[in-house]
Amino acid sequence: MKIQQVRETVTNQVIASLEEGNPPWTKPWNNDGSSTPMALMPRNGKTKRAYSGINWLILNLFNPYDTDEWFTKNQAIELTKLDKPIPYEEMRNGTNIIFYKDMFKENDKGETEKYPLMRSYTVWNRDQIPTLPPSKVEKIDFNAKTEIEKMLSNLDLKGGVHVGGDKAFYMPSRDAVCIPNDDAFENEFERESTKAHEGCHATGAKHRLNRKCRLERSKENYAYEELIAELGAAMVCGSIGMPLEKLQHQSYIETWLERLKSDTKYIFKASAEAAKAAQYLMGETNVRATNQ
Repeated sequence: MKIQQVRETVTNQVIASLEEGNPPWTKPWNNDGSSTPMALMPRNGKTKRAYSGINWLILNLFNPYDTDEWFTKNQAIELTKLDKPIPYEEMRNGTNIIFYKDMFKENDKGETEKYPLMRSYTVWNRDQIPTLPPSKVEKIDFNAKTEIEKMLSNLDLKGGVHVGGDKAFYMPSRDAVCIPNDDAFENEFERESTKAHEGCHATGAKHRLNRKCRLERSKENYAYEELIAELGAAMVCGSIGMPLEKLQHQSYIETWLERLKSDTKYIFKASAEAAKAAQYLMGETNVRATNQ
């Protein structure tokens, strides 16, 4: 499948989900018995590496299965020692995802230019390949509150984290996160996912990822930044096995739909930015800043 076809398919699915009132990134995560970091995220079944960016969204959006492990055809062949490990009826039901890599070349002026290398390829869920050997997982217990608070602490916010009031927000001028008291939330998942959401906003600061959409004040840029924080928070929550059950800001859905219907790259760009935000919040501070 060509890249543009993948973009159109994914975008149409996201539009349909939003119009139905069910954002695809707010679904509860499958629990397949794993509790390791990133283990409740869609991941490659052979390398155990978690998928990120748009692939994270695709493999949640198109996942009707009970596991979050995905394999290429060659990986399935290698692991099963069979020439045709994927049943005939499942061959056409693979999921197309994107390989992306930044490439560099020298232009006529001797300057280094960056350009993307992109291609689509197909993966299959573990449930589609019955001959695979059992998955080996390591069980580790996580405390969502401890994990999220550790992430916020590691951001080294100049203004710190303030608890109280009736609103949750990130204040760029003071580099501070404000969160209501615990009793303002319906449950601990809502409370911790809100912290993750505001933490993702904080990653966009100039001295962190320097997201350009935070610099220009407009309805479209505010909506785009909110989409990044929504997706980023969902990725962070998924990494510790915590469900994200509802949107922080329903008011931006109309703007998201307008942009999605006019630009098939919109959700792809937002997912890439969200992956950077989530990775930074989770401690990967070597993530490349947006303007580099």
